[in-house]
Amino acid sequence: MIIPFVLIFISLLEGTYARSFVTVSTTSGSLQGVKQDGGRFAQPPIGLLRWAPPLPFFSNTTQNATAVGPACVQQFAFATASLIEPLFNNPLNPPAEDEDCLFLNVWAPTRSSDASSKPVVFWIYGGSLAFGTGSLPEYDGTSIASNQGIVVVSFNYRTNVFGFPGAPELLIQENNLGFLDQELALEWVRLNIRQFGGDPEKITIMGQSAGGFSVSGLVVRHPIDPPFRAAISFSGASPDNTPSLTPFDSFNNFSTTVGCTEAPGPARLACLRTVSAVDIRAYTNGPLSGSFEPLIDNITTFADNLERIRSGNAARVPLLAGSMQDDGTLFTVGETNLTAFLISEAVTLISAEANETSVIADSFRDLSFLCPTSLWTQAFVQSGISHVYRYDYGAVFSDFQAFPNAGAWHSTELPEFFGTFNASTATPDQVTLSKTFQTAIANFIKNPNRSPAPNWPEYVPGNNTQTLARLAYNNNVEIGNFVQAVTSDSQDAPCAVWNTFLDF
Repeated sequence: MIIPFVLIFISLLEGTYARSFVTVSTTSGSLQGVKQDGGRFAQPPIGLLRWAPPLPFFSNTTQNATAVGPACVQQFAFATASLIEPLFNNPLNPPAEDEDCLFLNVWAPTRSSDASSKPVVFWIYGGSLAFGTGSLPEYDGTSIASNQGIVVVSFNYRTNVFGFPGAPELLIQENNLGFLDQELALEWVRLNIRQFGGDPEKITIMGQSAGGFSVSGLVVRHPIDPPFRAAISFSGASPDNTPSLTPFDSFNNFSTTVGCTEAPGPARLACLRTVSAVDIRAYTNGPLSGSFEPLIDNITTFADNLERIRSGNAARVPLLAGSMQDDGTLFTVGETNLTAFLISEAVTLISAEANETSVIADSFRDLSFLCPTSLWTQAFVQSGISHVYRYDYGAVFSDFQAFPNAGAWHSTELPEFFGTFNASTATPDQVTLSKTFQTAIANFIKNPNRSPAPNWPEYVPGNNTQTLARLAYNNNVEIGNFVQAVTSDSQDAPCAVWNTFLDF
């Protein structure tokens, strides 16, 4: 079943939190929703539909959309779970998990005398394609919808072994199920968002980390008539991909460990479909599990992303993309052995004087986030696309320092954008920056063909231009000063090394 939910803003604006109901007519039937609840966007991917492409549901009956759906089954890698799970799984009230998880959420601003349809942002969460959910409180769309007049959509997609199994039993084009979930959710939005006051011709896809990689995938696989008009990538751009030499190892090891010892084929798949989701989660979150990643299928995922963009074989839409000043600190907590981490030639390009811990963190940032973003924005400009905006985010707040030397670490821009920061611990600068950053990104969503903020120029690569927007450095948090345009390639010196691995 496809059942979205509606967030009622009129009760918020009138100062009451009563459970006001609304009914919206969609291709999935008449949907009755209430404030802060949600429903399905696809049939439950369980039983015979486990490891199957998502199936849409069409109906003309009334559907109950008054209960928030659970997250998909999560995988937190055993070695890092003690750090990562508390940071990204709402530790005081972690979401319920279930294999039946394909739910979609809509926050729509109150209808006004202005009858025009509103721009739409389609939010894709991160989590290394292993964990994450659109229902986290951090991703609540209330502030954006009510303050910016934008329809906000979030949803769940399958991750880890459920979403990217790498199973030899499946057709190659049916292995990247999480990406197929994303496509179906986007198609549902195109069909139904007018009923929520949104304009299907004004959809911006936006994601962070693995969500940013997902945005990259959508851009590359929709070169003709893309189902969106703009793209935003926070700390996530997919460079060229190297095919795995052992694409089925993790799935084969998983199969054997959970007791399905048949040779790869229909019998083994049938056995695996009888294993409970609870037992599968116990394996994937245990010490023996491998990682489950997308396969290059030349349908949802390609090896030559950058060349496709440069040659015009990708969605030709405005792009806003960037990374964090300290994107690497989270992923290198406890790493102190520089020799074991990277080759010495790269170190000298990063910093000859920095301590080993900071060099390790910076190197991870450069290889995984900064240099891919540099390559993507360059490729867009080289292909002749106008309205490309690149940023580097540098805001550091004391209540975000969740581990030593965290800095402006990976994902700390999100509470600022969504307006979901902790109001009891936030400084005045933090409150101001949230309004500023949200407004700038909303400006791009509303009109991606003009600068999102004062002094933010379109990106032009090179050392003779100043078009890289440093955001919120030096406590500059007002809309008039939070952008500092600096030399366009001033951050990219380490990419001389890393690009040999990223751009084939």
